[in-house]
Amino acid sequence: MSETSKYDLFLDELSSLEKQIYIYIQRGTELAETNQGLNNRIALLERENESLKKKIVEIESKVSRTLLNDQNIFGDDAFNVEEKEALKHKISELIARIDYHLRS
Repeated sequence: MSETSKYDLFLDELSSLEKQIYIYIQRGTELAETNQGLNNRIALLERENESLKKKIVEIESKVSRTLLNDQNIFGDDAFNVEEKEALKHKISELIARIDYHLRS
């Protein structure tokens, strides 16, 4: 083999290695950007999760206070038996109407 062919072969190998390195660098950059985006999303979801946990604690405390006070939603004896039955009937009618509209 002549010196020029060895030199050309060496340059071709070097060029091939440069291309591979360039591709690996691009992939690494893309992965780093994707990773940063995912880390940002994780941070956002963690903040949202903490906010929702606080809301759950507040709601649970309200519910427990209500249950401890032995009051129903409308207060003590807010409705008599006939009013309760009328309210149940009205709610049933509304549910049937909503169901009808959903099915049609």
